[in-house]
Amino acid sequence: MSTPAKRRTIISPSATALALTSTPTSSTNPVETAFSLPYFLPELIPLVAGRLTSLQDFFALRAACRTYRDLLPPSPSNLASQAPLLLVPHKASASEALFHAPLRRLLRFRLPSTRRDPSLTSFYSFGCRVAIHDRCAGGSHGQLHICHLLTGERARLPDLPKYIDGVIFSGDLVLIFTQRCRVIYYCRIGDASWQAARCDDERYLLCSLMFVKGTLYAMIYPNKRLAVVELRNSSVELLFLGDETSAQSVQDQTLLCLAECHDELLLVVRMLYSQQPYHVFRWQSAERKWERTTSLGGCSLFFNRYQFVGCLGTDHPAVQKDCIYFTGYARRWGEYSLADGSWHQQVAEYPGQAATEDYSKLTWVLPSIG
Repeated sequence: MSTPAKRRTIISPSATALALTSTPTSSTNPVETAFSLPYFLPELIPLVAGRLTSLQDFFALRAACRTYRDLLPPSPSNLASQAPLLLVPHKASASEALFHAPLRRLLRFRLPSTRRDPSLTSFYSFGCRVAIHDRCAGGSHGQLHICHLLTGERARLPDLPKYIDGVIFSGDLVLIFTQRCRVIYYCRIGDASWQAARCDDERYLLCSLMFVKGTLYAMIYPNKRLAVVELRNSSVELLFLGDETSAQSVQDQTLLCLAECHDELLLVVRMLYSQQPYHVFRWQSAERKWERTTSLGGCSLFFNRYQFVGCLGTDHPAVQKDCIYFTGYARRWGEYSLADGSWHQQVAEYPGQAATEDYSKLTWVLPSIG
């Protein structure tokens, strides 16, 4: 990969300035218990934080003193038990807020907004990092910013070369693409321009790109085979995994979404004619084929409009085990259970909600993923 000229990264105020503050809500709250003790050992503070499922309680504990702040950086280990959140439109502040989905509570958080028209803004997330795409009404492709919602770190990326449907990250490497594409655009945070990598084989389209342990994977249309994608400056090289028979189990389906769970590659398939609308497959690297599974080992998968966001483990009491969560239309999100095949829709109802039907405004945020 070439190394373009560097662009300055912008660092915004810390998470404290993002207004993640709270008032304890219950006498059984671990934070209240900690504060009520005459002497609380600092080495026990991470244990207390590990039992908190609300960001407001976590940041209230950090705010108690400098020692607690030093002991509790907003790291994945300290936030391991945090519940999933939704980034939702907030009419009163003309910005976005964080909504605690399990508790149905709006957090005291407002995303700093620099855009001109909120209706032209889309969000893409992985864990706590959010890509903010501000489209322009005048025909320009717009701007793209990366924001870490807890540390406050922000970076503006180069001007977009075209319209986009997806954004994914791997460290400081950022990829943008359309839903089914032959060209992938990529850059590193701080670069001054995007690099274009093209698949020269006109037979293939790339879909559902994602990174697992630094390796880029994609589903390839029209044969619906899995491939490793290597970016070689201006070219895309495809290394197909498995033979033609490895794709037979997913040939007749409408939508294929790659995901991962504990570094295992998964494929979520939306079924056309089935009482169970979604099937999940694990990639068996030794046999080089997909194998259907009905268990995620108690974990749950999260998707923003069929783009993978992250996987939460079994230590999240507010999340149903072996479930798949999708964002949807009109402030709705869906929950599908692999255990019994049930499907439920929920609606984000909160004070100051924006009167909009724009499905792109509902975005999962997973604090326990850095």
